[in-house]
Amino acid sequence: MSYRLVLVHGFMKTFRDMESLENNLTSLGYEVDNLNFPLTFPSMDKSVNILQNFLLDLKDEGLSEEDEIILIGYGLGGVLIEKTLYNEEVQKIVDKIIFIASPLRDSVIRRRLKRIFPILDRIFKPLKVLKKGKKFIINNPKIEIGIIIGTESYGFFSKWLGEYNDGIYSRKECELNTAKDTLFLPLIHKEIHKKVGTAKYISEFITKGKFNVY
Repeated sequence: MSYRLVLVHGFMKTFRDMESLENNLTSLGYEVDNLNFPLTFPSMDKSVNILQNFLLDLKDEGLSEEDEIILIGYGLGGVLIEKTLYNEEVQKIVDKIIFIASPLRDSVIRRRLKRIFPILDRIFKPLKVLKKGKKFIINNPKIEIGIIIGTESYGFFSKWLGEYNDGIYSRKECELNTAKDTLFLPLIHKEIHKKVGTAKYISEFITKGKFNVY
């Protein structure tokens, strides 16, 4: 089996924020594409087009039955992956998705900040996707989904998020009942994707379909 891993960074970040994960996965023998997206001011549609075109180009290059495409999204990058896979043609290309600290429902922090700053979404347009009532849309049983959630609370916003959170998103916002496996790590949001251990757990899910905890 040949694995191709595609990394998708989060809100207000660039590919550089995923370099630790890229290096850790590369050291484990994986081929990794660390992509860059305008996930600060432009609407998310622009980033969706970039990821869709990248995946369709992979298909045009010629994928065999032995090739597996795995998308790994951190934070808002997970929502970018979700919106990209609304396209059924693109869905057929992807075999596995791993969400790291990604808000697959709405965001308490976003809702509260919007009350204080009503123009929040007009400035930071990607945040519009986290509107109240957001639900995870993709329901394709052929795509295996793994969820990694941080549980080490920190920072000012954590008091809004309940008992289990990573300082930015709560456990409830990141959980998905259709996931094949879910892993809880005692790490804060800004560190969870940078740890060597996280990369090793990702490798376990890719090869075995489960986050084996020793």
